[in-house]
Order: sequence, then structure tokens, then C-alpha cells
Amino acid sequence: MYGLHCTDCVYGEFSYNEECGKYQGTCSRGYTLADPHVLEEPDMYFADSPEGLVPVIDPFGAEYLRTDNICQQFVRPTQGTVDEKAKRRGRR
Repeated sequence: MYGLHCTDCVYGEFSYNEECGKYQGTCSRGYTLADPHVLEEPDMYFADSPEGLVPVIDPFGAEYLRTDNICQQFVRPTQGTVDEKAKRRGRR
């Protein structure tokens, strides 16, 4: 799969479920991750690869109408989670 995925984000965590032989994922920002091609619960919360899981429910419980495989809160591990510009403004 091409492009960025929740697996590339610092907030995503994935594990292999040996019972069903698929991956499941969580987002510490509160998004519910699921396979958008599967419509039945609980099967939709598992995928053959972690990259197949995308945000489908936002942190407030509403359907997340995504235009990409990632949410607007996406942060790469190399970017960190601190807003450096805000941090510098506070020192002045």
C-alpha cells in the first residue's frame, strides 16, 4: 500500500491477534481504526496487515469522513509531539 498510514504515526499502536490471525490497531488520539472494506462488526476492526486499518470514527464518536488513510492529527515519530514554534514563543 502506498502513502502514509496509521502505522507511520506516533499515536498508532498495532498488534497481531493470534486467535483470528489478523491485526488490530488503536489510536491514542481517540480515533477508531477499522478496515473500510469490511462493514460487519467485529470483523471490521481486524485486517490482514496493519496498513489496512484506517480511522473510521473520530474521538467524539462521529463517523470520520476521511479523504486519506490518515487523520489530521498524524505525527511521524521523527516529528515529535511538541509544537516547537509555540515553545519558542513562550520563552520570549
